[in-house]
Order: sequence, then C-alpha cells, then structure tokens
Amino acid sequence: MRRVLLLALTATVTLLTACPSPPKNGECKSSADCASQAGFGKVCVSGQCSECAADADCKDGFACRANRCEPKAATSSEAALPTKTPASECTGAADCGAGRDCQAGRCVTAAIDPACADAAAFTVGFGFDQAELSGGAPETLKRLAACLKGGVSRVSVEGHCDDRGTTVYNLALGKKRAEAVKRYLGDLGVTTPVDTNTYGEEKPVCREASEACWARNRRAEVQLGR
Repeated sequence: MRRVLLLALTATVTLLTACPSPPKNGECKSSADCASQAGFGKVCVSGQCSECAADADCKDGFACRANRCEPKAATSSEAALPTKTPASECTGAADCGAGRDCQAGRCVTAAIDPACADAAAFTVGFGFDQAELSGGAPETLKRLAACLKGGVSRVSVEGHCDDRGTTVYNLALGKKRAEAVKRYLGDLGVTTPVDTNTYGEEKPVCREASEACWARNRRAEVQLGR
C-alpha cells in the first residue's frame, strides 16, 4: 500500500513538472509565449512581451526605441529631397466646367465678375397687372445673360407683386413674371438652369399706398451663385 502511494505521488509531481502553467500578464520565456497574449507585444525581451527588440521587428519607416516602434526621423538627405508635385488637374478654364477656373493646375471656384456680383442690378419691373417685359427690362436681362454665359452656374428668379389683388392671384402673377424672365433668358441663348419662385405680395420693398411704391413692388428679382 505504501509503495502504491509513493508511485502515485511521483506520477503527480512528474505531471506538474511536465505541464508548467502558461505565462500571464505579458511575461514570457520566449517570443512564442507572447503570441497568445494580446496587447503586450510579440517579442520576448528580458522576460516581458514587447513590441520590438530591434529595428527589424518594426515596419518600414519605424525604428525600435525602448522596445517600442517609433517613426524614424527624416535624415538630412531625405529632408533635402524635393517634394513631389501632384499631377496637373487642368491647363485652362475649359477643363474645369461652368463656374470653375484653372489656377496653378487646379480647378477652383471662379470669382464672380464685379459687373455680375450685384444681383440687385438685374431686378426688372412690371406694369400694373402685367407679366410682360417692358421698358428697360430687356437690356437688363441681356447684361444678366452675359454674366450667366461667363460662368455663373446658379440662378433663380423671384416674382413679386404689389398688395392690390388677392393673395392667390398675386402668387400666380408673381410666378408669371418670374417665368417671363426665364423665357427671355432662354431666348438669349442662356443654357444655365434657371429656377423660378413667387412670393406674391409677401415681400414688399415698401408699404406706402402710392403708385411709386406699388411700382417698386411689381418686380422680378434675380439671385446668382456658384
């Protein structure tokens, strides 16, 4: 019996010696011990799992410092190398499309011509209860057409009325005025999309009950953009 117990104890000691517990918390005897320990590094250095032991353990552009891979500082010869110039995007405005210009080989938003920058200069007036262009409206719209052909890529026309008439009637009349401007621009060869809207009597520029004020409110306003 005593011999059986002695043999069992010997076998237990042998098994314990043959199956050592795996290292934990970044400890290691070889780099193989680090493979299963996430977050500690994959190289065994002085019994601890680390990110690197030599530069060869780091990817290109990094060096091993204090067992960590750090970006390499540019050498004086590398710093002296000329910066690569990106390929040119354009050689002229024609390569960039409407509303864009070519500067230093890049397509950029073109500056609006000063003659086109003041949208208020293109406001046109209408007669009482009228949606036909008259007076100086055609000449004003010809100047607007030149601006649109010069690269302005967004335009909207808003129709307005004086406060005589019902709300519904004035909204419809404002729409007709905006559409009249759009049609005339099309007749002048403008291909830029033109949006139209109507505010009827809702946005007057003045509120006096006089013919002079009513005339100012009977209008179509233009909004330009890139």
